Amino acid sequence: MIKLAAALGAILFGIILLPVVQPVCAQERSERISFASGRSSKTVQDSIAGYETVNYRVNVRAGQRLAASLRTDNASNYFNIWAPRVSEAIYNSSTSGELADVIVRSSGDYRIQVYLMRNAARRNETADYSLKVEVTGGDPASGDDAEPQPDYADGFSGGPDFWEVANVPPGDRLNVRSRPTAQAPIIVRLRNGAVLRNLGCRMNGQIRWCKVERRDGGGSGWAAGRFLIESGG
Repeated sequence: MIKLAAALGAILFGIILLPVVQPVCAQERSERISFASGRSSKTVQDSIAGYETVNYRVNVRAGQRLAASLRTDNASNYFNIWAPRVSEAIYNSSTSGELADVIVRSSGDYRIQVYLMRNAARRNETADYSLKVEVTGGDPASGDDAEPQPDYADGFSGGPDFWEVANVPPGDRLNVRSRPTAQAPIIVRLRNGAVLRNLGCRMNGQIRWCKVERRDGGGSGWAAGRFLIESGG
């Protein structure tokens, strides 16, 4: 009986001392985006798997335009943009689309975080992607909190007389809405190449919206500026 009790005690002691298995942590790495002399954009090609994330850091000055676009072979592959010293993402491609176009309001390192949605990460899926990052635009304002000074093409007043719809994914159309928000009703949907009259742009949060109308005066509404490029009319 004593030997049996000792054996049971040893077994229980061994169970107690079994190592605790820690949950697998997400693998996170960071890379710096820098531009070649005379260039304002760079495209990086990479891949991620499971819970892996990549943080691309790029230095942007207040008043400049930061654009990012993602092409991927996995529909659950997205990116967020984080401003310096801000606890919430200023852009989320899973809700706002694969093309980000923001006028930044503070200077510093902006972080573009590429990741897989949790459902895909749990299945240890992979994604091969191409991320294009572009920094353009006017003279930086002085001070981190100064108001941006947009250049002609990205300005909220002035700008070109006409826009052309561009960069809409194949098979999709640009939504022109009744108000400058993604929750507003859709007035008309337009294909790439459509030419619209520019009635001025404004920021709503971190998204630039432009009021547009067809050249015949119909279909007036608001469209996301990241899908508009300057047109000759």
